[in-house]
Amino acid sequence: MMARDQRGLALVSVLWGVAILSLIAAAMRLEAVTSAQIDRNVWNATRAGAIADVAVNRAILTLMDNRTGRMPRVDGTRAVVAVDGIAVRLWIQNESGKINLNAADKSLLQSLFASAGLADSEAAALADRVVARRPAPGGSAPLAYRAVDDLLSVPGMTPALYGRVAPALTVFGRAATPDQSVAPRDVLRVLPGMSEQGIAEILKQRDEAAPSTGPAGAQSDYLVTAQARVAGAQVVRTTVVAFTGDPAKPYLILAWR
Repeated sequence: MMARDQRGLALVSVLWGVAILSLIAAAMRLEAVTSAQIDRNVWNATRAGAIADVAVNRAILTLMDNRTGRMPRVDGTRAVVAVDGIAVRLWIQNESGKINLNAADKSLLQSLFASAGLADSEAAALADRVVARRPAPGGSAPLAYRAVDDLLSVPGMTPALYGRVAPALTVFGRAATPDQSVAPRDVLRVLPGMSEQGIAEILKQRDEAAPSTGPAGAQSDYLVTAQARVAGAQVVRTTVVAFTGDPAKPYLILAWR
């Protein structure tokens, strides 16, 4: 009886040992799979970032190309370009088509805030506060707004409202009035005297126009945005580039993210 009991205990011990070893092997296998997946995700994100960088730099070179018909759309219209076999979404926006926080008049800012859902009185008060932060005209004081998100520090500007108006705003350039020829739809709809029919006509003319000749104009600032996705890893790269007209230093990078 005792020998039989000992054999039974030995069998149980063996089974427990096999079970423990199986759990260890399963844990090691899971760790190896997880580690490999993490490595793949890092690689995919790194590759997506590199592809987005290439797309941005190609866009800058294209903006400098002076051959006929090479100038891309610069009104924020989405394009798709191929980089290393990957389709990249690309947007180029001439910043002169946006509303400048440091230069636009109160009425234009008020119209923008009202279009984003504020009551007229609230939109007017917020526009007053935005303008009040600017230094006196002609002075040497620094710009009141160095980045569009500086607007969040103005009393009355909420994150939700900011999310609705930010795409129409810029801090680059000094134009007080947006250039209608490159203004995005959100800007066109708040310009004085602009109707939905007028907006549709402007956008139609852009779609039907032949490609412009380059290069991009001197003293012009462009926002270039590239979105690349590799096997589920997505990277969005944005940069603001200023063209100088100086052959020795044709452009400057004003912002890169």
